[in-house]
Amino acid sequence: MSELRSALDELAAIDLTDLSDDTLLDLVGELSTTANRVAAALTTAVRAADRREAYRRDGAVSMQAWLRGSCRMAPEQTTATVSTGRRLEQLPETAAAFAAGAISAAHARVITKAMTPGRIAKAAEMGIDLGETDGILADLARATAPHETARGVKEWVAGVDPDGTLDDAADVRRRFSMASGLDGRVHLRGELDAAGGEYLHSALGALMNGDRPAGDTRSHAERQADALVALARGALDGGSLPDVRGERPHVRVTIDWFALCAARGAPGVAGGSLGWAGPINPETARRLACDASVARVITGPDGLPLDVGRAQRTSSTAIRRAIEVRDAHCVFAGCDAPPEWCDVHHVVHWAHGGPTSCDNGALLCERHHTSCHEGGFTIRRDPGTGRWHTYRPDGTEILSRAGP
Repeated sequence: MSELRSALDELAAIDLTDLSDDTLLDLVGELSTTANRVAAALTTAVRAADRREAYRRDGAVSMQAWLRGSCRMAPEQTTATVSTGRRLEQLPETAAAFAAGAISAAHARVITKAMTPGRIAKAAEMGIDLGETDGILADLARATAPHETARGVKEWVAGVDPDGTLDDAADVRRRFSMASGLDGRVHLRGELDAAGGEYLHSALGALMNGDRPAGDTRSHAERQADALVALARGALDGGSLPDVRGERPHVRVTIDWFALCAARGAPGVAGGSLGWAGPINPETARRLACDASVARVITGPDGLPLDVGRAQRTSSTAIRRAIEVRDAHCVFAGCDAPPEWCDVHHVVHWAHGGPTSCDNGALLCERHHTSCHEGGFTIRRDPGTGRWHTYRPDGTEILSRAGP
């Protein structure tokens, strides 16, 4: 590992301005092959850890969850890496091409995603040799871009599983993800079945076209995005959504009281923060506060009561709100479950003398709440830094594996 890091350090130190065009292009090609080989090595290592269930050592429920938390991978990347690793075990030619850097992770994913156990079984019944198919698709991937490889894979699927399109039509699974970007924007990604997409399209179409002002210069995509936000706001304002943890769902904005009251553009004034999307400009927080109820969260005696004493085991709304503002998500190492999925855990158990208070409370999702009670894991908050630390039953701390 130290040799690999040294090589990467040397690579980072290369002055690209000193290279000729040919040398620079050769370097890009070599790095592309190397990136493929590294991705293949990662996939193989992930498969080994998945097979051994090594993720349980850090209290994770699956290899995908461990990769999201400990390596900070995106959800779709974790799913692709784990699934590709599992299916490559039956495709040695594709695995070898991937390991050699001749094909990319995208190529490997295109092939392995189509190689479901059911299709492999159908191919065997038809006398189609899986090894021969593996070799043909690996050669195709070596010679073509991923989207071209996908065409060849679809031809194989059509020959082996002619009813596959019917299966695809019967697939009503829906996927939707939201990710907060480093620039403060929120990025959406997902897919719906045909009927689900029609429902959404009809609802958005009504909002887009029902009251379109004259001279509207927004593009179709911009109008559709505005309609989606309006759909969500209407649902929240209408009061028809189910309560979450005893409260009506709402958008939560956290901002220092002084910042909320400060003049526009005042120097030295920090911004606010949205419960999920993160930091926002002070003026944005003020705009949202124009049509909102304001709840103070103060740790002093004149604010919300943060300690309701020994008589009450369940956290009050005031205490829960304060803990949500402070923790923002499940505090177990590597977990980012939102507050809506979490319980308020007594760090020192109520039965052992622990008070029902903000200082003794922590957000934990159901899985990790169970880990801390039945599983023997413990959490502790550093009063100096405010950071939570998680410890295994043997007392060792769970730390990020992703490096500095």
